[in-house]
Amino acid sequence: MTQQEQTKKITLSYLLITFAIMGLTWGGISIAQQYGYLKNNSTMFYPLYILGGASTTIASFISLTRAGVSPFEWLKNVFGIKQKPIHYFVVLFLLCSYIGTGLLTKNFKLAMPLVYLFLYTFTSIMEGGLEEAGWRYILQPNLEKMMPFSLATLLTSAIWGLWHVPLFFMAGTSQQNMNFGAFFLLLISFSFSLAVIRKLTKSVWLCVLFHAALNAACTVFAVELNSINTVIFSLSMVLISLSLLKIEILHYKE
Repeated sequence: MTQQEQTKKITLSYLLITFAIMGLTWGGISIAQQYGYLKNNSTMFYPLYILGGASTTIASFISLTRAGVSPFEWLKNVFGIKQKPIHYFVVLFLLCSYIGTGLLTKNFKLAMPLVYLFLYTFTSIMEGGLEEAGWRYILQPNLEKMMPFSLATLLTSAIWGLWHVPLFFMAGTSQQNMNFGAFFLLLISFSFSLAVIRKLTKSVWLCVLFHAALNAACTVFAVELNSINTVIFSLSMVLISLSLLKIEILHYKE
């Protein structure tokens, strides 16, 4: 089997397992709720909800270990906290850019003391951050082997957005009353920043950390997504992320 065939096989396996688990859990909850079952206060709601959220992490582990990656290597990549200080600075710079741009465009409004941003970041590693064991460990880099960076990022965004769809039909989720179009625009900007972090640092862990920090920021700040400001905000963050990547490329060319 060629390297390209192996890449395609891992990517397809990952996606099939991810969406199978998500469909059975989140999809099952969404359908059951239409008939009055599995409300967000029921015993089985949270176990199924958590399992659905972990679908991309589970699929990553299964797909990569089946392809020959040892469990230890998988854990080392996902939780590899030993990174260059400059790479942590990239994460901090993009996080501050999101918060600053969100405040300027009035998409963000501080809702609780800023210290909670640090506290929620650590709890959000398990509640969202570990999605990156799939999206930026497998999907993004593998798509980049088949197509240009920006196109790979947009396709990753589309798949990531599709994965979130059942949450918009599920009582008890933060997405229940959101506008999907505005949410998807925000997701695209997240995808570009995460893709740039992955490309510049080669680190899955830093993507996990950044994803967790973004989720924490969306808790500490009240987020408004239903206005033209959301377009400005998302476009600004895509440009900032791509500019950061461009600067790094120019640095290597010198």
